[in-house]
Amino acid sequence: MIIEKTNSSSFTSTRRRAHNSKSVKKLSVYTIMVIIALLQLIPLAWLVLISFKNNSEIQLGGIFSLPKVWLFSNYSSAWIQGQVGENFLNSLIVGVITVFFVLLLSSMMAYALTRMRFKFSNILLLILLAGVMVPIHATLVPLFILLKNLGLLKTQLSIILPYITINIPIGIFILSSFLRSLPKELEEAAFIDGYGIIRTFFQVVLPLLKPTLASVGIFTFLHVWNELLMAATFIQKSSLRTLPLGLMNFSGEYSVEWGPLCAAMLISTIPLILIYIYFSEQMEKSFTAGSILK
Repeated sequence: MIIEKTNSSSFTSTRRRAHNSKSVKKLSVYTIMVIIALLQLIPLAWLVLISFKNNSEIQLGGIFSLPKVWLFSNYSSAWIQGQVGENFLNSLIVGVITVFFVLLLSSMMAYALTRMRFKFSNILLLILLAGVMVPIHATLVPLFILLKNLGLLKTQLSIILPYITINIPIGIFILSSFLRSLPKELEEAAFIDGYGIIRTFFQVVLPLLKPTLASVGIFTFLHVWNELLMAATFIQKSSLRTLPLGLMNFSGEYSVEWGPLCAAMLISTIPLILIYIYFSEQMEKSFTAGSILK
């Protein structure tokens, strides 16, 4: 009996130590994550405070000091006088159209290359994926000449078409990797029920791709929303400027109004925050869907 009690007490103490060790590790991980989150939020908090101040208060006050007078007029000034509203609408139109065609074309091409096996399909896939390795700077001059000859430099197509072309390869790469993990029995059952290829793709395969499509859409929209180099090169009309290009030209000739500028920058980050909040669950599903299906 004494031996049994000793063994039982030692087992309990070992289990307790293991539990305490796990609790300490979990607490350490949570602490590190909280610290990283706070470090990420510091620039955003600083940006919010600056957006309500004037230049003198920004230069003379502390970094995180509260504004003496909250200048909400900075936002109206940025939206109207700084043409942020017009630039915001241009970026939104370009981003939505680009995301729509990237998702449609990349999903169809990925499905064709992974399911419809034909001669040189693997070589064609490699050629398409090689577009990921082509730097943007190497395409600026030939694209500019091509768009100029087509007469598209004064239209939004001058950046929509290059954005679609650049983002399709990464979309094909992500979607084709996910499609390989999907069981073919679902499509075979659809074919037995009389579905054609097009109907099978849109009614059977495409709904299963929703989490991955959400991830591709978010990555594409973020790239288009923040892209500056192509927009500065191809956009020839001030009325077609996107937000990054508008922010670059926001400063005056002799001085910069930092309050309205920071207000404009904060406005430009709002859609990204909302998109991440709304689609974060879909992104988490896309990260785990492949491993679950396998």
